[in-house]
Amino acid sequence: MIAICQYGGDFDTHDDGFMTYIGGEAYAVDLDENMQLGDFKQEIAETIDSTVDGMIIKYFLPGNKKNLITVSKDKDFQRMVNYYKEADQLEVFIMKEAPPGKNTKKKQPARRPQKTPQKAAETAAIVQSSTAPSLTPTLNNAVALNEPTDVEMGNEITPAAVPISSNPFPMAVIDNDQRIAARQWENLITGVGQRFHSLAEFREALRKYSIAHAFNFVYKKNENQRVTVKCKAEGCPWRIHASKLSTTQLVCIKTMRPTHNCQGVTSKAPFRAKRSWVGNLIKEKVKESPKIKPKDIATELKRDYGIDLNYSQARRAKEYAREQLLGSYKDAYSELPFFCDKIMETNPGSLATFSTKEDSSFHRLFVSFHASISGFLQGCRPLLFLDSTPLNSRYQGMLLTATAADGDDGAFPVAFAVVDEENADNWHWFLTELKVVVQTPGQITFVADFQKGLRESLREIFGGECYHAYCLGYLAEKLNKDLKGHFSHDARRLMVEDLYAAAHAPKLEAFEKCTEDIKAISPEAYNWVIRSEPEHWANTFFGGLRYNHMTSNFGHLFYSWVSEANELPITQMIDELRGKMMQLIYQRRVESSQWITRLTPSMEDKLKNEVIKARSVQVLRSHGSKFEVRYGETVDVVDIENWDCSCKGWLLTGLPCCHAIAVLESYGRSPYDHCSRYFHVETYQLTYADSIHPIPNVERLVDSEAEDGTVLVTPPPTMRTPGRTKIRKVAPGGRIGPSDFLKRQLQCGKCKGLERLRMLQVAKDNKADGCGTSGPSVAFGVAFGKDFK
Repeated sequence: MIAICQYGGDFDTHDDGFMTYIGGEAYAVDLDENMQLGDFKQEIAETIDSTVDGMIIKYFLPGNKKNLITVSKDKDFQRMVNYYKEADQLEVFIMKEAPPGKNTKKKQPARRPQKTPQKAAETAAIVQSSTAPSLTPTLNNAVALNEPTDVEMGNEITPAAVPISSNPFPMAVIDNDQRIAARQWENLITGVGQRFHSLAEFREALRKYSIAHAFNFVYKKNENQRVTVKCKAEGCPWRIHASKLSTTQLVCIKTMRPTHNCQGVTSKAPFRAKRSWVGNLIKEKVKESPKIKPKDIATELKRDYGIDLNYSQARRAKEYAREQLLGSYKDAYSELPFFCDKIMETNPGSLATFSTKEDSSFHRLFVSFHASISGFLQGCRPLLFLDSTPLNSRYQGMLLTATAADGDDGAFPVAFAVVDEENADNWHWFLTELKVVVQTPGQITFVADFQKGLRESLREIFGGECYHAYCLGYLAEKLNKDLKGHFSHDARRLMVEDLYAAAHAPKLEAFEKCTEDIKAISPEAYNWVIRSEPEHWANTFFGGLRYNHMTSNFGHLFYSWVSEANELPITQMIDELRGKMMQLIYQRRVESSQWITRLTPSMEDKLKNEVIKARSVQVLRSHGSKFEVRYGETVDVVDIENWDCSCKGWLLTGLPCCHAIAVLESYGRSPYDHCSRYFHVETYQLTYADSIHPIPNVERLVDSEAEDGTVLVTPPPTMRTPGRTKIRKVAPGGRIGPSDFLKRQLQCGKCKGLERLRMLQVAKDNKADGCGTSGPSVAFGVAFGKDFK
């Protein structure tokens, strides 16, 4: 919504009671329904070059022009927004005091008689002769402090410029350690007779001059032909007036009282420094250090210029500077149609598509490069990790990612999408586009969350062509959230540890032992685990192949990339991600060309570790291709023809376990021949065989109606709310895990065992006392009962 802010005029009340606003100026300010009253006032103050002190906001109710409503608190502000939420704009009136009464007219100030050049010279002479000798060197022939008098210049005669003091505050001490960079602006205003090419140049010089001398000013007149400014301090005589010379565009200072009797103040950005002005001031700094933080910008401006900025103002100034350097965020959305065309033109076989809402505002964008599609189909396991990460951009949004695992267990980006928010509809659309580019003959295993519509969308789109492995991190996060408030930190930590152990358990006996440990603490938590569909997350029951990858955080590579690029306009952000992917593919292709082993380095190390353990395995032939092996006190059966071992290690990892290696070596077979083909160097090199090509800059002016009928994409309606954006930090190791529950309290193994014994004793005591499942367990069971059906 746009707020039309009327400022500087007066109300005229007609005989019928209707009020009309006359005079003043109108300003347009963006209004967000999530905005608070203080933020709205701050935006208005920066727009009209004023302060929020004493600011009063009033408005008319829809259809009522007789009564003005005052906005004095956030509740009033929200009520005003709700009244006009169906409209695209509303009108508000900005005042410094209550509006005038009925039929009040704007009074014209009495015009002061003009002094002739002769009288002006006489006045200057009188002032100079009456000035105390001790002040003469300080004031440098300027007017006396106690007798402020205008030094004027007529329109016909132009005397030489009157110089002013380098310290216009005779009674104030200016800190020389502050405003170091602002010293260069101390003499931008020299006095009467000084000329400027335009009023804009004069205003800019005046702004910098005031910062250098640390005082605030207000405009008494700010028109197309003339500007009158006075010091903001009450009773201070400092004043300056400039106007255009006749028959020319030059601007000349006609009147100036160059001395202050105030102490000066620290420059407050809300009053004087607009976003654009500060943005231009820091543009070179942002160009040199694109990652500079808003708080560092505020610190440097305070140190160098004495300008105080809060975090929000510094962030907005940085955004403006980035827009000036990199282009407009709004224009970037209008370039999306051409950008997508360029992606598919420069990288044949790629897919880049977007969609808009009914009002042509941006909805979502999907990108998958041919090199990623080809690399996944030729060299990666049929395993995809689906995840999301928030975008800290001007228009917020989310990045949805589909990442594969290469033969060295490195993250391989396959596809990504920018969407306005993470919801079931956007995930459904993303998976629909993903299926177009990853058409494989076999089944794909997806490691993803089970919420936000992912479970239903995967079943609907891929059907029987996929397995859905629930991300263990999300599952543990859900369990911890449901347990919180019903159990202590230690009890929750123990149950989450048991959940992880149950998920990794390769055999039914181990799974049941872990779940029984949970049941001993809380029968309801045990029921939670059983109803959470273990066939989608427990190794014992899962039917697909996920190569022991239990969480979907494999896309953490995207997190680091996005953190570096998410403040860029959308087209440049996508191109930055493309550049990162292009560089990654090239680097890994070069590195793999130097490998001399049969397997990738990480898989080579894992296999060697199993070979070492195989030396302690005893092999006994059973029947046909099956062998009985003994490792310590354990006995397992190996089927070398079906690449299977009862320990499930071969199946879960794709590499022969120590039992299988012992059997293979006893018959002279090489373990390398029984490793998954995806771990061989030749397959790894196929993953990175193709390259991603650069995309030329898209610089095309887009009219409101494109000639070829292309849709003009506008930014999404959601913008970042005022204030500092809170970003969820993602740990390098992934989402919530057992180690996260150990951060609060460090315990040795003995203490942890004692804690578990204490929990078990509490459970036994409850049962012995006839408590059954009363207490926190019951409340937890009620809260969770409907999560899994």
